[in-house]
Amino acid sequence: MSGVRYNERVFVVGPTESGKSELLNVLFSQFECQRLLFDTKGHEWTIEGVEPVSDPAAIDWNQPIIHYVTAGTELAEVTEVFDQCCARLDLVVCVHELNDLSAYSTNKTPEAVNRYLSQGGANGRGLLGATQMPVDMPKRARSEVQHVFTLAPPIDEEHLKVVCRIVGGIGATEMREEIEAVQREHGEHAFIHWPKGALQEPVAWAPLPDWMLEQSIVKRRRPHARERSR
Repeated sequence: MSGVRYNERVFVVGPTESGKSELLNVLFSQFECQRLLFDTKGHEWTIEGVEPVSDPAAIDWNQPIIHYVTAGTELAEVTEVFDQCCARLDLVVCVHELNDLSAYSTNKTPEAVNRYLSQGGANGRGLLGATQMPVDMPKRARSEVQHVFTLAPPIDEEHLKVVCRIVGGIGATEMREEIEAVQREHGEHAFIHWPKGALQEPVAWAPLPDWMLEQSIVKRRRPHARERSR
């Protein structure tokens, strides 16, 4: 989709329920290299035929698809997993909330995460990440990005300014107008792809069609009745 390559860094931004996760999951599903879903939401996702693991030492790197569910919120766990990722070749990591890699503080980003983001491209290591609050996400997740996707409706002004600095060459007012125009034409969940470099023009997309969503290998987990009652 949109010329995204497996060794690049992709940033998806939009408010809650705008479709960030669905877009990430579709992108994640299209690659054929080794993939790791870094699930920080407590078993929010499932991948058919893939057993989740929650211990860095238990990751089986012989598997083509790995579903890692964090055991807690400690950055030490993030470091352990990304230290291993940095040693891999031809790997795509997907993180639905980038701020979980930095404990919602840019300056707390583990060195392993920064190393993966800054040095992995040449060795085929890509990252797909999303957030609705880019102010606090890892700094390298801003500077190393090749593709930005903004979902409709637009996020608030403070965070939109960060997105504009990532994309470059556009102000917050203009970007908001672009997103709102796409929303008027296609509705919520429409989005714009802002490729960086080589003077590439942004491309507007209608919401992802059902057939594409159905082909995603990552599905939202249905909680057990006892979980819903808590």
